[in-house]
Amino acid sequence: MIKTLRLSFFVSALAFFFCGLALKAADAQNTSGNITPSEIQALLKAHPELVLDVLRDNPAELVEILEQAVMAKREADQRRQEQADLAMVRNPEVSFKRPIRGNPDATVTIVEYSDFQCPYCSQATETVKRLMVLDQAGELRLVFKHLPLNPVSHELALAFEAAALQSHDAAWELHDRLFEQQGRLRGGAEAVLQEIVAELGLDPERFAEDRKRPELAELIQADMEEARKFGFSGTPMFLVNGMPLRGAVPLSEFQRVIELAKTRDAAESN
Repeated sequence: MIKTLRLSFFVSALAFFFCGLALKAADAQNTSGNITPSEIQALLKAHPELVLDVLRDNPAELVEILEQAVMAKREADQRRQEQADLAMVRNPEVSFKRPIRGNPDATVTIVEYSDFQCPYCSQATETVKRLMVLDQAGELRLVFKHLPLNPVSHELALAFEAAALQSHDAAWELHDRLFEQQGRLRGGAEAVLQEIVAELGLDPERFAEDRKRPELAELIQADMEEARKFGFSGTPMFLVNGMPLRGAVPLSEFQRVIELAKTRDAAESN
């Protein structure tokens, strides 16, 4: 699919490129021989080897046009997606019984669907932590939800929720350390988990029992079903006051969508 899209960009850009050359050539010839673009196109069709000559003679211009075509396509796709996102209602459940980072009464709610073993989620976590630090006005609150993509990730999700039953602060500390030590998790997640739990001072016996509680498994299942209801199948995914952000986007993109959501909400309230 990706190769097909790239080929489409390439063909479109080439068409634009040669059309531009044809027009320039036609303008130059019109002063003397009145050669039209259609005649130049017919010439290129009859002698396709000329295409390679043009490519060899204009490599910098071709690369620039290809890059512009890709950027224009990406921006157009993003605008279309944003319009669709604005039109679709996404209302994730937010419970104050679960750990919330930031101002619990904030006007902007970021809901994250994540997987403790996903490297892109680890990258996104650092971006979100930076975003929350910059929120001096207390406009943001973060709700962490689960979209585990394998059994080990599911066990780590249960661990986060079990820790939250003892302390929300401890759950967030566990969250941070699991992402920070993600590489170690691949060598033995349970050993790393037990090490962190001991360092956090959680009651190990209660923690072990709570991980088995069926209501925690049901909570994670509800997160997964909610994410899929919104069309999310990969991680990380975010909702900013119901507006989706897909993947490990940069800080500036978070800030842009936050402002977009605030503007939309202000317009709807008037």
